[in-house]
Amino acid sequence: MASEDARPAGTADIAAHAFTGPVRPVPGTPLPELLGAVAEGRADATALVAPDATYTYGALHARVQRLARRLLAEGVGAEDLVAVLLPRTADSVVALLAVLTAGATYVPVDSGYPHQRITGMLADARPRLLLTTRDFAARLAPGVPALCLDDPGSAAATDALPCDPVADAERTRPLRPHDAAYVLFTSGSTGRPKGVVVEHRSLMNLIVSHRELFFGPATRHLGRERLRVAHTAALSFDAAWDPVLWLFEGHELHLVDDDVRRDPALLVTYITEHRVDVVETTPTLAEQLDRGGLFDTGLPHRLGVLALGGEAIGPVQWDRLRALPHLLALNLYGPSECTVDAFVAPLAEHPSPTIGRRPVPNTRAYVLDAQGEPCAPGETGELHLAGAGVARGYLGRPDLTAELFVPDPWQPDGARMYCTGDLVRQSPDGTLVFVGRADHQVKLHGQRLELSEVEQVLLGHARVAQCAVLLREDSPGARRLVAYAVGEGCVPEELRAYAAESLAAYMVPSAVVVLDALPLSPNGKLDRSALPAPGFGAPAGCGREPSTPAEKLLCRLFADVLGLGDADIDGIGPEDDFFLRGGDSMGAIRLVAAAREEGLTLRLQDVFEHRTAETLAAFAADQL
Repeated sequence: MASEDARPAGTADIAAHAFTGPVRPVPGTPLPELLGAVAEGRADATALVAPDATYTYGALHARVQRLARRLLAEGVGAEDLVAVLLPRTADSVVALLAVLTAGATYVPVDSGYPHQRITGMLADARPRLLLTTRDFAARLAPGVPALCLDDPGSAAATDALPCDPVADAERTRPLRPHDAAYVLFTSGSTGRPKGVVVEHRSLMNLIVSHRELFFGPATRHLGRERLRVAHTAALSFDAAWDPVLWLFEGHELHLVDDDVRRDPALLVTYITEHRVDVVETTPTLAEQLDRGGLFDTGLPHRLGVLALGGEAIGPVQWDRLRALPHLLALNLYGPSECTVDAFVAPLAEHPSPTIGRRPVPNTRAYVLDAQGEPCAPGETGELHLAGAGVARGYLGRPDLTAELFVPDPWQPDGARMYCTGDLVRQSPDGTLVFVGRADHQVKLHGQRLELSEVEQVLLGHARVAQCAVLLREDSPGARRLVAYAVGEGCVPEELRAYAAESLAAYMVPSAVVVLDALPLSPNGKLDRSALPAPGFGAPAGCGREPSTPAEKLLCRLFADVLGLGDADIDGIGPEDDFFLRGGDSMGAIRLVAAAREEGLTLRLQDVFEHRTAETLAAFAADQL
């Protein structure tokens, strides 16, 4: 044993301040073999319910094996990157499983992203192959090798392949635990998304963790061996893996289509009609589902398990969910760099919001100060995570990997820990409480984004000389991304449109404020506290008053959702664009829910297509 003097600084204190998950064995069984075992034992059980098709485990497994063989025939080998750009159909799940089965690395690309962002991700990833449709392939540069799953000839060739389990002899080499399973692109501070590389061993550890902390408690809570699980996350988001992993345990996965998953009222209807047992979503959307009646006592079916992640749960929502006796509510915390979930906290066990008391199996958590020393209870420090869930690093970014994946000084040589950038403190009851961020990374609508990435994109505009981006909350619950630009001839809406060409929708600022200069602190740094709140107001004297009951109702709802007044300069007129006045996708969800409460049935896509009270009122004229 090493002497006390030979141990790293802080080692004497780490035992008292480390948060250590239970040690559990992680099977070396590859994920494809797990799925094969389930398919063999439950061939006729429903595995996947998608918008376009329903598959039993036997049928799903057969399709996966055929597509995996097609990938191998196309020359895909071990750890080759295979990008998947598909609509939200059964094929998107089949493709994911087939890539893993072939021994390659899965790279999801969100079909809803702007063209520029998609091409940038593909350029960074340089995939060996792209699985897509003819429509998407036609929009991409010809240099990307593509296999179009909807091409009749290609589909026929795939369907003619054998459907028995792919063997190691058919792969370029046997599957290994340290092989890369997937690459997930997250927001990057340089304006360039960074790809997180996660290995099979980490996914297997997540399954082990969920068996103990998620799958097991859920089945015991509901008293059934097989549950119906809704998949509501974007396929390019790390939370997309949680529902997929239920397939490896023999449950029934419901891939909810985009229109339904984004509309709380439609999602409540889907959950009720399909008797869904488990939903994982963000606290923001869960609140909208609650308002939409998800937990009403009169429903013919009530949701039994709700897992929340992606952002912090507020005290009011925490208390509300804890008080529902029929509901098992879980708080999930974890960055993409640590394989989705590092803490799972049942709300019933904690009287107030917390990350948890103990991390998931085979995981260690440290709260460290700026010098890398353990913080005492009650002191705020940065959360560092170590153990089986830590990712390999960032694709093609050794500098950034070395910066954020650092040696763990309290473990044997080679062990690493990830610097999360999350500030936490240990509360008196021994749990960890989230305090905020140590950098300019924020969470909006459950998605992580770097403010500097948005800034870098806007700085690419020819007229922008300086730029700053803030996540503001100028009224309770109204969190909006606001950009501040300095430059000759800058026009706010031109800059918003420019940003929308290359940023995901949730990253596009709700408002752009043009300034003569950015405010500076006495030491010459940007004074973010001095940046003015955007008015989101229409120019004085513009527009007209609402003239019909529908216009009056919608103007009032616009103002309520946007947190604006209804009798002053910030009032909403029927010609005002909801999104140009500060609305965003979550605001549109709230608008749809509020309209339904007033007897006006709208879909989320209606708000995006008819962006003013005038056009929405005309569209819905027959309802009022």
